[in-house]
Amino acid sequence: MTPTIQTFTRALLTPDLSFSHLTDARVQLGPEGLPQLMRTTRFVEATVQWQGHRWLLSMPLSPSAIVSVERTASRIGRLNSDWLSSYRILTGEMRWTTPTGEEQHSDLLLEYLPEGLSFEEALRREPTDRLLEALDRLQEALRRLEFAHNNLRPRNLRWVGDRFIPMRYQDARFGHPENDAPFFEDLRAEVLRRSDPMQVSDVTAEYNPLCRLTGHLWTSQLSEGLICVEDESGYGFVDAENRVVIPATLRWANDFHEGRAEAETETGMGLLDRRGQWVIPPVYEIVDYDPVESNVYVRREGLWAEFDYLGRQQSQFGERSARP
Repeated sequence: MTPTIQTFTRALLTPDLSFSHLTDARVQLGPEGLPQLMRTTRFVEATVQWQGHRWLLSMPLSPSAIVSVERTASRIGRLNSDWLSSYRILTGEMRWTTPTGEEQHSDLLLEYLPEGLSFEEALRREPTDRLLEALDRLQEALRRLEFAHNNLRPRNLRWVGDRFIPMRYQDARFGHPENDAPFFEDLRAEVLRRSDPMQVSDVTAEYNPLCRLTGHLWTSQLSEGLICVEDESGYGFVDAENRVVIPATLRWANDFHEGRAEAETETGMGLLDRRGQWVIPPVYEIVDYDPVESNVYVRREGLWAEFDYLGRQQSQFGERSARP
């Protein structure tokens, strides 16, 4: 069973009773005295003060969420780089109780939030040339690390000193750093669009921000021409004009990457294609798709097997320790 956002909210307000290590953490509160939360397709996030620093603390919203970042978090932990923030999984960090009174433990993600400015603040304070140079240096640094963020948008950048530091690595993978090239082009276009009109190049003419979608409880970002949305009836996908492509009948869904999206129904997790057809039927406990390697790991009754991009099983179900 996966904890709810309400469970996470209660834990943030009672850290001494709910957390194993973050017992003295203090959450950032909104005007109504409740934790300020930001939700994505797979996680809900809060900013906390702990040990004299600010951190992003995230709770998974589906069983596959933590599994999908395990390899990335492990490798970041072994790096000694000034270009990536500390990012780790706190195993069993949050204690909570089911409606039947059973105590459960859930993993959380903890990421260091460096002191600095948001992308928007940096646009207002820093010269255009300096920001463009910083984007060039960041792109080269990530290329050397062979790191692809895969969601490098303004809200996921922090201006620290004289550089941009990327944040939130839930979609990140090591390998194929060229995947971030379109994001960098959009970021440069935004810097130029917000600069002095006399400095704006032709790039701004190509910058076409996505219009705000209406009529949904929540919307993700445009990814491969589709946007994951949450309606009263569930999760689904619309196009850039807000036209329904995949009806909102899913229990949960992730963004599309390389033509595939992890999704969940009442019967389990599976893998969708862009037409809404099941490449892997939704009958598994966890489906972990890696768009970089084009393979899928699925869990059934606690055992793992590998499937390929077309949904063909490549290995027998076995212990998790055998999983790459």
